[in-house]
Amino acid sequence: MKLPGKAVVWLVYLDANLPRRLGRKVPRSLAVEAPTLGELVEACKRLKLEFQLRRDARYPRIWWGRRGYIIVDKFASKSKLLKALALEIRRLRSEKTEYGHR
Repeated sequence: MKLPGKAVVWLVYLDANLPRRLGRKVPRSLAVEAPTLGELVEACKRLKLEFQLRRDARYPRIWWGRRGYIIVDKFASKSKLLKALALEIRRLRSEKTEYGHR
């Protein structure tokens, strides 16, 4: 699906539990375990990205697995966008654990 100025970001692109052949697109060192759509949406909001949510879509290579993707305005190359989203989800999770233990 080609959308000028936009990028499709599936949850599987950021999932550390998946090998690249099943869809992961960021290095495992940046990827997060079992990212959720909620985390992806929150990361987009924090990065001030315009996005559209598609909850019920399934990634073709793992149609039985996790669902959903977002369509987001691209601000850089897709790989830079994915890395920024993965890092933001990592930050979100670290903040949750920090505040959860106080």
